[in-house]
Amino acid sequence: MIQTMQDSVAAFRRTISAATVGELSFPTSLDASRRVLKAVENPDIGLSALAKIVVAEPLLSAKVIRLANSVALNPGNMVVRDVRQAVVRVGMDPIKALAMVLIMDQLRHSQRHVATRELSNRLWERSVHVAALSYVLTKKLTRLNADEVMFAGIVHDLGRFYLLSRAAEFPALLEDSVVLAETINDLTERTTERILGELNLPPSVVDAVLASRKFSGTMPPTTMGDVLFIAGAVSPRPDPFDELDARVIPLANSAVALGLDQTMVSEIIAASGDEIYSIAIALEG
Repeated sequence: MIQTMQDSVAAFRRTISAATVGELSFPTSLDASRRVLKAVENPDIGLSALAKIVVAEPLLSAKVIRLANSVALNPGNMVVRDVRQAVVRVGMDPIKALAMVLIMDQLRHSQRHVATRELSNRLWERSVHVAALSYVLTKKLTRLNADEVMFAGIVHDLGRFYLLSRAAEFPALLEDSVVLAETINDLTERTTERILGELNLPPSVVDAVLASRKFSGTMPPTTMGDVLFIAGAVSPRPDPFDELDARVIPLANSAVALGLDQTMVSEIIAASGDEIYSIAIALEG
């Protein structure tokens, strides 16, 4: 690694360590953002249709849930944990306003993130497929709230999206994808915790995301974290950062050793292939 790269990595780490996250706005998928923007400009769209589109944009869906659980909209302290309920509680006009502000800001900054767009899009595609698998596995294997688990799947990599957006400030770091992936992986756990905390998401969702890299070995799974782990292990979309980081043992390779009943999961996926595909296609648009 040349000295310039070493300096960039060190500077990036210092920046992330010292950063005050503040009001969050960073790109996830430009295509998803444009789809939301088009949807909220449609005067005839209903709440149910809007919810299906909002859930595919990780940062927007997280902000809608935060708004639904705000003091102003939740005086009875009845926590909303999934996007469908959040959209109903918030209503059309506030969501349109929130979406317009967020998406326009993302589009405004999109050019400075061209160098990281491929990784960002691959990460978004994986989030979509993990969410779709999580929804079906939850319905088939558990008594958990499938919509809540799907939401957790969509937002589980928001920390990496944020780190990618900040990495664009360090051009030298972008010259080596392996170093970039290793550096982001090193910072992901702490950053994800900070981002989800800033978004004030329900504790159950935050706990599930933070637990999703580990597996209890219990089958059928009993926690959202275990469902997310299994979905990540069997997803047809590989983790783009773990692929580049040779230090990481892929979830698919470690899952069986940790107690995953691969036969059980494979049978469910085979029997639910059409449902999983339809959800993934709906989310991808």
